[in-house]
Amino acid sequence: MARPAPHLLDPAHYRLRTEVGLRYSDLDVNRHLNNVKLIDILQEGRGYLHRVSGMAEATPQFTIVVANLNVQFLGEAFYPEPIIVHTGLSAVGRSSQTVAQLAFQGERAVAYAETVMVTMLDGVAAPHPPHYREQLEPWLIAP
Repeated sequence: MARPAPHLLDPAHYRLRTEVGLRYSDLDVNRHLNNVKLIDILQEGRGYLHRVSGMAEATPQFTIVVANLNVQFLGEAFYPEPIIVHTGLSAVGRSSQTVAQLAFQGERAVAYAETVMVTMLDGVAAPHPPHYREQLEPWLIAP
C-alpha cells in the first residue's frame, strides 16, 4: 500500500472516534500491542461506524463483506493506554466502499488501515441500493 494522502493521516479529518481499551492479553512477548490484536481493534472501529451510520442493517439478502484489508503499522503501542480509532470512508464505488482508519495511542499514530468492503445482494456482489448509498456519503473524508 502506498503512503496515504496527508489528510488521511490527520485525525481532524475523521468524523468518528472510537476509544478501545487494551487488555493485558493483547500484548506480545515484547510487551507491545500484538499486531493481530490491533487488527481486532480496527474491526471494532469499523463495526462502530456501521452501527452509528445505520449501515449495519444486514439481512440474508443484503450484507457487506470485507474484500481486502491493508494495514500500515506506523508505531508501537503499549499497555495500558487505550487506542483511539478514527474511522471514515475514503471512497465509495458502485458496489464497494473503502473504510479508512487511523489509530492513535496518545499523540502517536500507530496504524493506518484501508478496508475495501463489498455490497452483496443474495450472495452476489451488486451495486449499492440507493438508500444504502445515502447512508455512506456523509462519512466520506474530505481533503
